Parts: sequence; C-alpha cells; structure tokens
Amino acid sequence: MAEIAAVAGPRVEESTRNPFASSDYRRWWLATVFAGLGVGIQLVTVPLFVRDRVDPDYRAIALAAALICQTLPAALLVLIGGVVADRVERRRILVRTYAAAAAVSTVYVFLIASDFEAVWPVFPLATVIGAANAFTQPTRNAMIPQMLSPSQLQNGVILGTAAFVASMQFGGPAIGGIVADGPGLGVAFGLEVLFLALAALVISRVATDVPEPSGRDIKGDLLDGMNYARRDPLILGLLAIACLPGIFFIAPFTVTIVLIVEDVLKESDKFVGLLTASFGVGVAAGSLALTVARFPRRGLALLCSAVSGGLILIAYGFSESTALSMAILFVWGLGAAVFINLAVALLQENADAAVMGRVMSMYSLAFMAALPIGYLQAGITASLFGPQAALVASGMIVAGIGLGFLLFLRPVRELR
Repeated sequence: MAEIAAVAGPRVEESTRNPFASSDYRRWWLATVFAGLGVGIQLVTVPLFVRDRVDPDYRAIALAAALICQTLPAALLVLIGGVVADRVERRRILVRTYAAAAAVSTVYVFLIASDFEAVWPVFPLATVIGAANAFTQPTRNAMIPQMLSPSQLQNGVILGTAAFVASMQFGGPAIGGIVADGPGLGVAFGLEVLFLALAALVISRVATDVPEPSGRDIKGDLLDGMNYARRDPLILGLLAIACLPGIFFIAPFTVTIVLIVEDVLKESDKFVGLLTASFGVGVAAGSLALTVARFPRRGLALLCSAVSGGLILIAYGFSESTALSMAILFVWGLGAAVFINLAVALLQENADAAVMGRVMSMYSLAFMAALPIGYLQAGITASLFGPQAALVASGMIVAGIGLGFLLFLRPVRELR
C-alpha cells in the first residue's frame, strides 16, 4: 500500500459546513462504507453459521456466548486502543484492524468450503474480531476532528455515522441475507472479505497527523485520560448514557433476531437481513435529516431519544407481523440516529483534542462493556421466556432509566 505524508493537509475554510470539501474525509467516508458493509454482512452470516450447527434448544445461549466472546476482548482492550490512537498515526491502526477482520472472514470461507460442522471455531474467531474492534472504534472516531474544521464537525460526525450505520445495518445485512439465502453462506462470507479488504486499501490513502509525544508511558497516558473524564461532569454524563444501547437495545435485538424471524414471524433467512436493514434505513434517514435540522437543545433531544427508544422496543417485542415489525424498526432507527449522532458530536465538541482518542475509547468502552451484560441477560431471558419477552422487558427497563436521566442528568440536559 502506498505510503502517505505523515502530516494531514490543511483544513478547508470555516465558511462551509460541508465535510466532503475535505479530500481526506471523502476517503475516510468511503472506507467507512466498505467496513460497514463487511460488518453488516457478518451480522447475518455468523448467527446463521451458529444456528446451522447448534441444537434449537441451545441457539439463544450459543449466539449470546459468541457475541460475549467478541465484546469482552473489546471491552478489556478499548482503553488501550484509545491510548494507542493518541500515540500512533491513526490510518495505520485502521489498515491493520480491517485487514485482521478480513482474515477472520477468510477462515469462515474455508470452514464452510470444508463442510466443517462444529461450532467451536466461532468463539476464538469472535475473540480476534473483538480485540481488533478495541482499536478500530476509538481510532475511526478520533480521526474526524483531524480532517475537519469546527463548523464541519457535527455534519462530519452525522454523515460518517449515517455511512457506517446504513451500510452496517442496511446494505450489509440485506446483501448478506439475500446471498446466504441464494448462492450460500460461503459466498456471503467471501463478500465480507472483499469489503473489508477494500476498507483497508482506501483508508491507507488518508493522511493523518502524527500525534505529539506526551512524554509519559502508556499507563500514564491512560490515567491522564481517565482523570480528565472523571473531573468533567458533562463528559462523565455523556459516557454514562453510552451504556444504555449495549445492554438494552443492541444486545436484545441481536440475540433474538434469528429467533424472531424463524419462530415468531415464520419467515425465511433473508428476513434476518431485511429486518436489520429496516432499522438501518431509519438510522440513515434520521442522520441525513439531522444535517439540515438542528435541535435547539441537543442534550434534551439525546435524553428523550433514550426514553422513546425503550417504548418502541416494547412495540417491536409485541409485534407478530413482518410488515409491522419492519415499520417499527424503521421508526426505531430514526430515534437511534438522534442518540448515536448527538452523543458522539457532543463528546467531540466538548473534549480536548489532545485526549480525543482516549475520550472516544471511554465512549466505546461504555458501549462495549455493556454488551456482554446485555447479551447474557437477553440470552437467559429469551431461553426461559422467549424472544418477545426479552425484548419487552429490555424496553421497559431502558425507558425507566432514560426517564431518570432526563430528570436528573442536568449537565447533559442543558446542552445546546
């Protein structure tokens, strides 16, 4: 891959809010689309790989275990990933993590081609993906302020989120579901390899700053970043809110999606992708709307989206109609767009540039550390009471917690 000058080019004029005026942002955005497509296909292929190799009575637990194997390494390593993002040229980190993810997908291609019937390889492969994600997430987010001016930052965050979520939750799952249902699961995994390799290639063409040495070791940098967040009530509040999606939204949806399609909706495998895609379309539409419509009180909108998300999840849990479920997931995606985009934008606007990688790693940690808890509770609840009960219970709990945040988390509520 071609080497690029270590120092990023100058930012464009403050007068424009269009982040695509930056050539580096355009490359970063395209790489984000490719990475999202690869990850989105994986949201369909890995659960189907597990389903085909596990007794029906143990599917929910097996899926939850695979997801825990992926998220635990990410949670354990993500703070180190943030320190590395503040010490190493960021495009180099992403090239390596995208390449590692492509290598894992290649292993799945060989497993399917060889008619390997055991499920155990899923767990070490998920661990590798989780470890790579610990470095990918904070690095990708921390790159945005390097490429854009302050006037472009919120739109850059929103359009980047829209690109990743739309490709991960819509394009990738739709492709994965249709291909798995047609040419087969091995071909779907092969497409993962292609998209992740393209992401690594394109991101290698982005010029990013070489971070200034802090003079401290990794432990010193890590403690410095944690102390920075602890002393700032606003940053701390935003990080607390980031725990909600992992436990109460993403985990219950991911653990139950295959079960809902097969046992409740009585549909074919392609609807695993299409249901996920409905949510992704909502996120993409909501994100694009946010680029032209600005909330006068963004903190209040962020907190309200947590409450409304819980209520929508309850409605999805009760639905037994495919069309209604897809419509509910689209509306859920609209609210999720508000939550996802505003949480990241408000963090990046209010955190110091010198600790941006570490702050974003703490944001990723809040999300990733919550996921294993969410997968465990969703897997147990779905096994004991069914997938619908798991969704409804999660929705009720998160709506109550969101209401508490709305009433008492004043530093976030008053953000504009």
